[in-house]
This record gives sequence, C-alpha cells and structure tokens, in this order.
Amino acid sequence: MKKNIAAMLIALILNFLTGCISDNPFKEAGLSVPADLGDGWETATPEEVGISRPVLARIYSRFISEDRFFNARSLLIVKDGQLVFEVYCRATQDRGTYNNIQSITKSNTSLVFGIIKSEGYIDSLGQTLYSIIPDKFPSDNSKRSITIRHLLTMTSGLAFDNDDFSVEIYADEPGDPAKYILNKPMYASPGERFYYRDCDPHLLSYAIERITKKTLDQWAKERLFAPLGIDSYFWDVDHTGTPMGAHGLYLKPRDLAKIGQVVLTQGQWNSSQIVDSTWIAVSTRSQIPTEYTTEPEVRDYGYYWWTLPRWQAIEAWGRGGNFILIVPSREMVVVMTSTPYTDDDVVGTRPEKFHELITPLIEE
Repeated sequence: MKKNIAAMLIALILNFLTGCISDNPFKEAGLSVPADLGDGWETATPEEVGISRPVLARIYSRFISEDRFFNARSLLIVKDGQLVFEVYCRATQDRGTYNNIQSITKSNTSLVFGIIKSEGYIDSLGQTLYSIIPDKFPSDNSKRSITIRHLLTMTSGLAFDNDDFSVEIYADEPGDPAKYILNKPMYASPGERFYYRDCDPHLLSYAIERITKKTLDQWAKERLFAPLGIDSYFWDVDHTGTPMGAHGLYLKPRDLAKIGQVVLTQGQWNSSQIVDSTWIAVSTRSQIPTEYTTEPEVRDYGYYWWTLPRWQAIEAWGRGGNFILIVPSREMVVVMTSTPYTDDDVVGTRPEKFHELITPLIEE
C-alpha cells in the first residue's frame, strides 16, 4: 500500500512538472565571435591561432543543443593569449553578469595564498595551523599537527562532509566557526588520506586573516583582481565576516578566463608578475592522489587545483558545470560556466562530459 501511494505521488509530481515545462527552447544560438570590450582581452579569429573552424562548429552545435549541458551558460576559448571563441547559450547579457563559480573559488584561494606566501607571511607549508590559531583548538593533541599543506591538499583528517558543512556553518551559524570545525572528529591522521571537503579551505581563510590582519577577499581585491582589471565580482562571507575559502566567489566568464591565463603564463598578466611563478608551478602539479583513478579521467590534486595526466592539463572545477581548463602544451584556456545550484549527475555536467565536449579541440 505504501509503495502504491508513493508511486501515485511521483506520478502526480511528474505530471505537474511536465505541465509546467514550456515547448519553447531553453537555449539560444548565440554569437561565437568575441567582441572587443576594452577589458584587457585581445581577440583573434580561430584561423589566426591555428584552430579548425569545423572543430569549433561541432563543439558549438553540441554545446547549444537542447538534449545535453542543460544548465550551461557560456563557453569561452583562449588561444595564444587571445580570446577566439565566446558563446552564451542562455542570454547574451550573461557576458556581463557575475555568477557563483562554486569550488573554482578554491583555486582563486590558492592564487591569493601564493601571493601572501611570497610576501613572507607564511614560514613554510609545514607550519602548523595550531601555531596560527591556537585559541581555536580543542585539547585533542592529534589535531595540533594539522599543517598548512594538509589544508591545501584536503588531508587535514577532519571529518566534515560538505552537505553537513553548508548547513551547520552557514545555516546554523555556530558562534565560533573555526573552533566548531576543529571540534569535529577525525576520519584519519593529518596527511594520511585525501578527502575533498570545504572545511579545509575555510580554515585556511581564518589562518590568512589571523596572520596578515587582512581578509582573503581584501588580498584578492588588491593583489589579484585589481591588476587583472576585475572590478565586478562578489565574495561571500560567513556570519562572522570571514570570506568562504571554498566557495562563494562570483565572477564573470571573461574574468574566469583571465584567472586561467594567469596560471598558463606562470603568474603573469600583461608582462606584470601577479602571482609568484614558483607557486604556480608547485600548486598546479600533483601533490596527492585522489579517488579518481579511472582512465582517461584520472585526476590528482595540487593545492586547490586538479591535475589531468591525460592532457598534462590543470583544471578548476565547480559544482553545476563550472570549469577552467588550462592546457599548457596548446597554450590554451577553456572556460565553461553553468547554473551553479544543480546536481552534476542529474544535468550531465560532470568533468567527463565537459572533457568529451572539448576533446576534439585539445587533440586536433
């Protein structure tokens, strides 16, 4: 009887949702020729940088199709430092609108941390978190060996799943979030095992604030975004005013491409060194293996960057289908943005689908 009732409820819900869906297309065939907006990007034609028009046409056709990448918003390609392809499949005004880039925030946190480290604020990646915020730690001595490197590689050992993290930190609003996180149980000893979570980069945000007397977003504004000409963005904070180190940054698609280009050029933009080249090299190479071991989608983890042995590439990946892919051998950056508040498995925007889309471009 309970199964029958459940089936009836599901049928009613599906019938209601079907009735609400318009027969009109939910994507539009936008222009793919980049405009010169005076925002720091030089533009070029695909032929000028050696990209095949037929390959781009196939990618474009798949990207704007109605039966895949349901929540996609934009796709941009930078080659040899020039923007050569730019399409917005929902609305052209998305070009000038910033959106939540989800966990690509972590990769921006890594860049900002690299700037701070080059300024001499951090003794070494082996410096313990306890030496920075001792007042936040419980009496559990095992947690006092958590280092900055452990935070950067998601190996602190703290057991705090992301679904629980979002509810308990941002909805429940504990009085002292850093102390609350550090009171969580351990799933492993520090440094023992990779476990992707938001709590580690958020602790790093607290550490940055304590060490430098400036917040993560203040550093980003002054030392990363301003030099790149990024002046329209938003970085969300928790209820204590500390920026979210893991997610909560909102950027425009073209500005995401700038972040990718800075990594591609070892920290430079317009001949100015924005991020230390040594940090770019170290943070974007494999630092720890992950659970992604299936060919060809093997991924290791650097310092808040994914590494892809398949193409010797670097990737920032945010929930819902948000990506920055950097392919040094091709002098190429590819950006995809999507509606961020969706389930990747349901809407088909996991990395393997994104990679399948742009494989002809990378391997042509």
